Amino acid sequence: MKVEACYFSGFRIHPGHGKKIIKNDSKQYWIINKKIEKHFWDKKNPRKVPWTMVFRKIHKKGLAEDTKRKRTRKQQKVTRAIVGASIEMITKKRSMKPEQRKSAREAALRKAKEERKKAQSSKVKTTGGPKKDTRQKVQKGGKGR
Repeated sequence: MKVEACYFSGFRIHPGHGKKIIKNDSKQYWIINKKIEKHFWDKKNPRKVPWTMVFRKIHKKGLAEDTKRKRTRKQQKVTRAIVGASIEMITKKRSMKPEQRKSAREAALRKAKEERKKAQSSKVKTTGGPKKDTRQKVQKGGKGR
């Protein structure tokens, strides 16, 4: 039992009811009754005829009881451990006061600078002096080939 939809009005057409109109270009239209057929042949716009389903949909008539809005769940925030830090460490850093965070950052920067200086000083001792350029000089192609 297939229920068709009226081309013009959008009403349901049950088996044994309505009329199927086939035009010369092989397009098929289901029409429910003579009133709608008259509108169809007069080429009325179903969007401008107040009792059609298309008009009702456009003008938001009677949709409130048909469709209820789906409730969406709010996402809950979950803190997870990252590769370099455990959950306890993350919560501890998050709960730190701005002054503590600033002082810890400055201390870490100082430590990094000292390590960089040590690395620089050890590099200077190992290298004897500037290296001589041993690459072959090749002239680029241009006017003086």
